Amino acid sequence: MNAIEAQGLTKNYRVYLRPFDRLKEAILRRPCHDRVDALTDVTFEVPEGGTLGIIGENGAGKSTLLKILAGTVRATSGRMVKRGRIAALLELGSGFHPEFSGRQNIYLNAALLGLKEKEIRDREEAIIAFSELAHAIDRPVKTYSSGMYVRLAFSIATSVDPQILIIDEALSVGDQRFQQKCVDRMMSFRKANKTLIICTHSMYMINELCSHTLWLKNGHPCRLGKTSSVVSAYMAYLEKDIPASDNTPSLPTQSQMPDILIEEVRLLDEERMPAARIHQFQALIIQIKTRRIGKPTPGHLAVGIGFSDDVQVFETTTKMSGLDPILFSGEQIIELVIPSIPVQGVNYRVRVRVGDENAMREIHRMTYGPFVIESDHPEISIMWTPHSWKVM
Repeated sequence: MNAIEAQGLTKNYRVYLRPFDRLKEAILRRPCHDRVDALTDVTFEVPEGGTLGIIGENGAGKSTLLKILAGTVRATSGRMVKRGRIAALLELGSGFHPEFSGRQNIYLNAALLGLKEKEIRDREEAIIAFSELAHAIDRPVKTYSSGMYVRLAFSIATSVDPQILIIDEALSVGDQRFQQKCVDRMMSFRKANKTLIICTHSMYMINELCSHTLWLKNGHPCRLGKTSSVVSAYMAYLEKDIPASDNTPSLPTQSQMPDILIEEVRLLDEERMPAARIHQFQALIIQIKTRRIGKPTPGHLAVGIGFSDDVQVFETTTKMSGLDPILFSGEQIIELVIPSIPVQGVNYRVRVRVGDENAMREIHRMTYGPFVIESDHPEISIMWTPHSWKVM
């Protein structure tokens, strides 16, 4: 059975250039507005326990679709079936009354989600504890920072035991430690066979969490299918409009220090010497130096080789390779060994990312390059492999 079935969802808005045009339209009985098509003919299904990612550029219609799914906006046309209680974390502070305290907003939001007063009382302390806002829970939420808004909103949305959880980009506002708590809770939802719909610009999270993805472009569904193929097509599309640049980040200051820091990325040859010249089919060692300040923490590493930071010709992670999470502690050296590198030519970059123990939340990244892989073979394409011909 499907948790959500959407058929031909369309949303149009009327835009009036002047307030008087509304009255003029009502009196004259003729259009005095421009029509904006925010969403056009979107169709998809999400099975119970499924995970759907929604991606696209700004203005693609992602937020409009989420509002329709959450029930805060009504579609102009189309059909939608939802099975089960829905909780949604959309725009920052949506659903909060600024003059009410955090505690009062817990009761207000939970009641809107269908909980009775006794159920809210039973969950109240757990919501406050997860949000870590006990010191400010009786203050008006208009005095909260954006991070505090997110803490309270996410805690409420995930504590009311919804069957369907919808999350917009709002989580990017929280600090790293709270983002990790949110990721852990989403993982528990997934294990409990709950339905997740996630909209984010983080392809890292989409790849790790969502089995299927919908790509919206100018309000129209551009592609729907398995996440790996949809994300690859989306990144290739973006690359056409992104000029090449050196994306190597500067090291963060102490106040910006991530949980796990990538300090250095080096390329070594098979004799463990710095690879000043990289030749096709030679062994290549990518050496990564990390540092963790504080108690040891588990995580995973991802390494990719590509034309730019977003378009990869090869990428792997310690999780995909079947390794247990690395216990990062103090300074460490981790190496990825590639016995024979088949690609050639072009300016390549090595992108290294460190993520949490679920390989979902990106903690830090570093890019090395550009560099060229030299070849003795004609550079018709980016890869050359031994081959033979046989004419029958």
